[in-house]
Amino acid sequence: MVGSWGKEDRQLWRTVLQTVRPFPLTSSQTKLLIGVSGGADSLALLHLLWQQLGAARLVVAHLNHGLRSQAGDDARFVEQTAASWQIPFVSEKVNVAEVAESLQLSLEAAGRLVRYQFFAHQAGRVGATAVVVAHHADDQAETILLHLLRGSGSAGLRGMLPVSQMPESEGVVLLRPFLHTARADIEAYCARHGLEPRHDHTNEDVQFARNRIRHELLPLLQTYNPQIAARLQQLATITADEYEAQRAQFKQIWPEIVAETGEDWLVLHRQKVMQLPVAWQRLALRWAVAALRPLHTEISFQTIEQARLLILDNQSGTEAWLPGGLLMQVEVEEIIFGEVADRSTVVPQLGGEQPILLPVPGRADLSNGWQITAAVRPDITLEHVRQNNDPWQAFVALAEGGALWLRPSLSGERFQLLGMGGRTQAVQDLLSDRKVAQRNRALWPIVATNEHPVWIVGQHLDERARVTEKTLRVVQLTCRPIAEG
Repeated sequence: MVGSWGKEDRQLWRTVLQTVRPFPLTSSQTKLLIGVSGGADSLALLHLLWQQLGAARLVVAHLNHGLRSQAGDDARFVEQTAASWQIPFVSEKVNVAEVAESLQLSLEAAGRLVRYQFFAHQAGRVGATAVVVAHHADDQAETILLHLLRGSGSAGLRGMLPVSQMPESEGVVLLRPFLHTARADIEAYCARHGLEPRHDHTNEDVQFARNRIRHELLPLLQTYNPQIAARLQQLATITADEYEAQRAQFKQIWPEIVAETGEDWLVLHRQKVMQLPVAWQRLALRWAVAALRPLHTEISFQTIEQARLLILDNQSGTEAWLPGGLLMQVEVEEIIFGEVADRSTVVPQLGGEQPILLPVPGRADLSNGWQITAAVRPDITLEHVRQNNDPWQAFVALAEGGALWLRPSLSGERFQLLGMGGRTQAVQDLLSDRKVAQRNRALWPIVATNEHPVWIVGQHLDERARVTEKTLRVVQLTCRPIAEG
């Protein structure tokens, strides 16, 4: 042990225990993965936990971001420190600049993304019950101001939480034991124990938003209120408590507005979302992003509001991009987040653009579990045809020897509206008017002869296929899921 264990150290330890309560930090069953950069904050945290808990329940994790020439020296310093204290060490190197460019993120956002992905992976590998990072009270003040400047809501004004769920790591807790400890107290701890941390010169670069807040905005605000950091901490605490109360209420209705979920997608009931209070509409969008992109925590008010207004607009087939490259699609009855290729399709679709023959009599399978059958009905009466109210069934006139094909609509194709005296409409306009989801229109099945459409399946008959008193041959067309067939 370096240095003595005095009054200040005992007070710091009490603050740490109180900050992470009720997490059982001192339990013998607890195993901690500690993120250590080599700077004063993380080095002090590692030393404190080592002194109080011993090395057996600790693992040091260091991520080299590949941004500075000194990064390799930092990694070696952390590894040597861990070895000298007999603590297991894990590390990885990631080119954060490349990640930022590929995902169109800032360096700060990309660094945070890969850092927590690294922590999540290592926590699972070593069997950690918690990941511990060294954010402190000054970091909290900077975070709240950063979120305030970005127009964040209550979720952002909570700042960072002392205890939370580790993103992408079920059952692993994320701890910030220093969140109620000032930077000055941490630096004083390093001095008392002879710790010599590494210094990251990029922390002085005011090109980064957080650094500008640290070196310019916070000092200015301190001239208005010397206790600004403490007041911001109070704001975070009050907002977090109020947010948690709202979250507890919202958690009860979330299952009611979720229609379906998949591995990387979810669907919300559009009408149920539209009926929510405005605050909960925004919360629903944030929860959807959090469910599918848990590491993308920076969501601006503008992004959420644009998405919300798109949902409220009287349109369907519209799209918006949310953080993390998450696609939101707004349909008539649904709001779809993510790619839904593995979702069971509930409408008929063709397997491709090539026409396929529909035998008469006979059947043809569609690509997603639907089937179309054609049956000759010499027994059918005109009255029965007229009373048909099943949109997935149609009776059409077809000459003897006439062929029927299944195909998508052709470019600019029009059909003759039944009973409208020859008036025509574009097939794609009909599908849009009938609120067919945009993603389903291109391969919506059409039954056609060699000359013209006969039936836009489930939607409309063509006048040229009308059954009349003079019709010699009536064909019944039925489209059903195969299970119902």
